[in-house]
Amino acid sequence: MNFFRNTPIYALMSGDIKGFFLYILYLLPALVIAISFHEFAHAWMANKMGDPTAKNMGRMTLDPVKHFDLWGFLMLILVGFGWGRPVPVNSRNFHNYKKGNILVSLAGVTTNLILSFVFFGIYVLLAVLGVNSEIISIIILNVVYLNLILCFFNLIPIPPLDGHHLIDGWIARRSGAFYAFYHRYGFFVLIAVMMFTDWLQVALTFLVSNVISLYYLFFGLFV
Repeated sequence: MNFFRNTPIYALMSGDIKGFFLYILYLLPALVIAISFHEFAHAWMANKMGDPTAKNMGRMTLDPVKHFDLWGFLMLILVGFGWGRPVPVNSRNFHNYKKGNILVSLAGVTTNLILSFVFFGIYVLLAVLGVNSEIISIIILNVVYLNLILCFFNLIPIPPLDGHHLIDGWIARRSGAFYAFYHRYGFFVLIAVMMFTDWLQVALTFLVSNVISLYYLFFGLFV
């Protein structure tokens, strides 16, 4: 259970009720921002590529209620792994199938990366202005970290994550049997990797910490 270490459920199991609720309270704004913008970006890009399905179903919006899946939301809060309600996309409507599929897949993670950069800038600006609030700092840094985690996590090329769309066609052309297995059991493979290995947590920690270091270097040029 390496991936789920230091999540709210562990605080609850250890009897730290106050820590459990504070964790949720500080994390909630980050969840709302990260998931709402991520799913909106998918819907917006799909519409730009010629598929109005999500727009017609009211999903091209930043309203978090439209994008939150109850079970995915609870899992994300409790164990650090969850999901939003997937935006419906009909790729047959794309003006260019290959281009549309790639851009729609990348829209969510790109938006998360941009949000992490913007909120880190807000964090630096508040520090420069002398706004010294631990609560505000924690909330803003949660937005930064969660958006980076969602960005890199969703790039993993395993269904149902966005990254699998980037290699779908390549796999389908080479092995129809593996392609069927890939789509049917990819989610279970992902869960097994998260529960029984360290490599995913190590990789995400490495990527996120290095991006944060780059942010410090960038904003350090102006401060």
